[in-house]
Amino acid sequence: MRPLPDSPPPAPRPTRRPRLAKRVRRWFAARAIALGVLVVPRLYMLYMTVVRLTSREDGRQLDEVLFDAANRHDRAVAALWHEEVFTVAYNYRHFHGHTLASVSDFGEIISEMLRRCNFVVFRGGSGSKSRRRDVLGDLIEHMQTVPRVIYGLTVDGSQGPAYHMKPGAVLIARACRAPIVLVRTRYRRGITLNTWDRTQIPLPCTQRLTLASGPYWIAPDADEAAVEALRRHLESELLELTARVAETLEEDRGPYRGFPPAWTPQWAPGQLGIPYGPHDLDPEHPPSWAHRKA
Repeated sequence: MRPLPDSPPPAPRPTRRPRLAKRVRRWFAARAIALGVLVVPRLYMLYMTVVRLTSREDGRQLDEVLFDAANRHDRAVAALWHEEVFTVAYNYRHFHGHTLASVSDFGEIISEMLRRCNFVVFRGGSGSKSRRRDVLGDLIEHMQTVPRVIYGLTVDGSQGPAYHMKPGAVLIARACRAPIVLVRTRYRRGITLNTWDRTQIPLPCTQRLTLASGPYWIAPDADEAAVEALRRHLESELLELTARVAETLEEDRGPYRGFPPAWTPQWAPGQLGIPYGPHDLDPEHPPSWAHRKA
């Protein structure tokens, strides 16, 4: 009789330590997020209120252009650079804007901060690979189904490159028949972070200047070539606003960092954000992307 082959050694039982460590990390992460939701928005509101009360502000042009566009058409898209991401929630609080926040844990903190700034917040776009598709569709559907929606979009995206406009704002405007308003806000004194977008955190006792240009339109049946033409035009106009704000605040920007090589302003001296929209286009020879709202 043949001997039985040696049986394989029993598999080691999985230890419970990794599971326990994972649960502990989740517990601490949840408590940290809860604390962040409670503390961070309050600190943000307090700090920005101090900046506002101790500073000189001029945002009348934005109020006139953006409120007029929203009142006339029940919706509007405000386009700005990601450099303003720290201040945009507080600076836009009187517009009662609508926005989308990530469904991630950190999105809970951002959502609470936006709500304290009078924003209507909906959640979506959690994955990096699917974020553009999911977010764009959510934004379009929200504007098409909800009355009086004003979006404030950082048009160079969440990862840059800086001062390069992505097409999202134009696609939303095309799908929703919404006007686009370009916005540029800058503080004379602030801390510039060493990030890809050079985010500015304003300091108290400063001056804030906001300029706006628009509205701009695109036909709802515009093709991709027309979308790209308007995207390039809006990018150029937003660069003009950026340069004009720096000039007005007497900032020594030198060759504008992040601008296209050999960039030069096209606006005439004293031309502060003159609108280039349907009201001043040549009706006989409009650009391919222009659409006159009835």
